[in-house]
Amino acid sequence: MLYLYILFVGTAKYNKCTLSINVTDILVMSQEKETTMKRFIIILLFSIILLLTLIICTNNTDNTDLESERNQLKSEIKTLQSEIENLQRIRDELIQKDDIVYIIELQISQSHFSLDFDDILKDDFNKITIPIQVSKEYYYSVEIGDTLSNEFRVGSFIFKGSIGNWDIKVINKQTVDVTN
Repeated sequence: MLYLYILFVGTAKYNKCTLSINVTDILVMSQEKETTMKRFIIILLFSIILLLTLIICTNNTDNTDLESERNQLKSEIKTLQSEIENLQRIRDELIQKDDIVYIIELQISQSHFSLDFDDILKDDFNKITIPIQVSKEYYYSVEIGDTLSNEFRVGSFIFKGSIGNWDIKVINKQTVDVTN
């Protein structure tokens, strides 16, 4: 209110005019300003309440969607766990059978350090494949492609000057049911 009074009085003195302002005019202006401010505050509060209501409602629908998805995933987990238990039970039954023979197939070969093409071909043609029955523990301890031995042939080196080694690899694994 004081601001309006200074504004009008200052303008009047600056223009060197006399301006008469009634006290009622200032009061009417200040009341209009207060009413406009009240309307603005009411509209602002209403907007904030409306916005919060919308946010809360959308969050509730998202939560129900998330809960239903969570419940669906839990049921899928239970189904998969029961399948895993069933497969493990079948595996354990197969392992416990006494009627199963465990066989690994080994490839035994020589390799020479030589530039002679005949020696390289001879080593390739002289590979031997042998199936061997092994224990269950050993069967599960080796994998196809494992090298069991790659030893240097010391005797051939000392007596013949030949540089080479033995290669023993697992090339196949199988189980055979002897009851059939």
